Amino acid sequence: MAPEAHVPEKVMNYVEGQETISIEDVMRDFDVSRITAKNYLSRVARMNLIKSVGRGLYQRGRGTTAVVELPPELSQLAQYLRESFPMTSFVIWSLDMLADYTHYSISRNLVFLEADKTLSTSMRDALLRKGYHVILDPENRDFREYAYYNEKLLFILERKEEYGLAKVGKFSIPTLERIWLDLYYFITRRELSFSPSELGAIFGNMLNRDGINFNRLLRYASRRGLRDEVIIYLYSLKKSSQLPIPNDVLAGRREALKIIEEMVVGARE
Repeated sequence: MAPEAHVPEKVMNYVEGQETISIEDVMRDFDVSRITAKNYLSRVARMNLIKSVGRGLYQRGRGTTAVVELPPELSQLAQYLRESFPMTSFVIWSLDMLADYTHYSISRNLVFLEADKTLSTSMRDALLRKGYHVILDPENRDFREYAYYNEKLLFILERKEEYGLAKVGKFSIPTLERIWLDLYYFITRRELSFSPSELGAIFGNMLNRDGINFNRLLRYASRRGLRDEVIIYLYSLKKSSQLPIPNDVLAGRREALKIIEEMVVGARE
């Protein structure tokens, strides 16, 4: 039996009229149990009318949320590292991996390699032989001045974070949510000379075009110590734009944010 046969027409019409929808929305508006609401939305998702963007959250549209691929040059570099260091794990990504979501072409690419400290020096030497200008454990000045380098530039970050990774063939690469948050971290904590307005444009394009997994975004933000900042950003976006940000993403914080707004007004008077 077709999956739509198990979804009432009134629920189908309701879902088709929403940009974002949650299990709680269906429970509340149709007075059904959580398991019934979950089953309805799962079946509608199998019809490719909505897609999951987080735990219990869906967005209108087909397919999966924003995905990322390794550019050809980066794929070749990852293969070289795998052959040179077959027993070690590493994560590789670059600014160019966000190129499809930018308003303007990225004028200066920067490659990041996340590797264990015990092998970072050996990997640096191997990459130098491939013609890269490699900076091991870069300082703030390196992030600030990266665009001035003429050579192919690569930063080795001595860190091991396994959350927010996707398997692309034999390699582990970050999801777009993780890349976006890492760029925010580098801009705000390491002085990366990357336009904040362009970072915002990338977020909007990711959200409108393919969808963002908010559960993944907020979990990784917590691991980076950025959750409160991301919540404030999402709240500000929801107030000032038509971007499809689910109410549930701000659950438990909306009232606090409104109270803070009133406190700010009071302090100004």
